[in-house]
Amino acid sequence: MSKNGQSISKPPSKPPAGAANPSFKTEYGQGRRKLLDAVARLVAREGSARLTLRELAKEAGMSHNSIYRHFPSVGDMMPTLIGEFNLALRNGLRQARSQVPPDELSSRTVVSWLLDFALANKDCFVVAMRERHGPLGPARAAIEQGTHQILADMRSDLGAAGRLPPLPPDKLDLALRIIVQQTFELCLSYIEAPERREALLAEAELIFAWCLAGAAMLSGDKTTLPLAQAKSL
Repeated sequence: MSKNGQSISKPPSKPPAGAANPSFKTEYGQGRRKLLDAVARLVAREGSARLTLRELAKEAGMSHNSIYRHFPSVGDMMPTLIGEFNLALRNGLRQARSQVPPDELSSRTVVSWLLDFALANKDCFVVAMRERHGPLGPARAAIEQGTHQILADMRSDLGAAGRLPPLPPDKLDLALRIIVQQTFELCLSYIEAPERREALLAEAELIFAWCLAGAAMLSGDKTTLPLAQAKSL
């Protein structure tokens, strides 16, 4: 990630010794990164309707023709941007969960990382949330795929750590989906008002506890954990 937090992908690797035109390959990687960062800024600021060749070239500071060296079309850039965003988000969330001590709240620790990630990558985060509610298309499909993967990661990681109540798969999936949706909304609030961090973290804890405890209660689970204990999930 770049120092300004806007680039979410790793810098291009150095070409192997003896590779043809190494300077071109370095320039190619830098140009691709500039374009993806420009897409994120432009769409976050003005919406995908402004994602035209002319506007993108102006935002990236590149010529029209050079864009086609990196992408077949303007429409191919959004799925690529979302794919990189999904990968960075999934990897970060899984790492954050793996570092939660057994006696601490996973919701606070993981959401704390997520808030930092959202603020550091605010353009990409805003774009992803906007496209998630946008019309059907490659970008929305990429967002939905990423959401399914995040939910699968949550089931796997939290289940292995013993932090999930015994629920039917459909009830558990619904509860986790609501948690993810609401937590991402909290991230948007944090981007707009970082000073509300502690209040948003407390709200995230309640969302996590209420969704799982409520799902267990409605499922008729006689072993439902009390709310205070559920918050330790």
